[in-house]
Amino acid sequence: MNVLVVEDNKAVSLIICRIIEELGHQYVLAADGEAALRLYHQRDIDLLILDVELPILDGFTVARDVRNGNPHIPILFISGNSSEACFQQCLDAGGDTLMPKPLRPSELRTWLNSRLVSHHDSVPASPAAG
Repeated sequence: MNVLVVEDNKAVSLIICRIIEELGHQYVLAADGEAALRLYHQRDIDLLILDVELPILDGFTVARDVRNGNPHIPILFISGNSSEACFQQCLDAGGDTLMPKPLRPSELRTWLNSRLVSHHDSVPASPAAG
């Protein structure tokens, strides 16, 4: 599976990308919202991890754009702001949930495993060669 990681903090993106690799998936990394949308439209992306506060375009704008074309793709927001208002903004923009920073690797692994497996199961399998 291909995960688009949109995070402008190098240390945080490194943690996320390592976990994705440990789980046997690939990632594409963007440091701002504009680059994220460009990559999303150029590649086959199965899941997004979006920071809320990004340069150029914020995570909410990116999520809304993605949701307009793909209502089923899993979107995980991450933010240092874990207030109820921020959580609601994430949901309103089309996110599945908000995970607070600092990220807990075990929590991220669990969420990714559940989403990547369920997303993979919902995609029709190609016919077996016979």
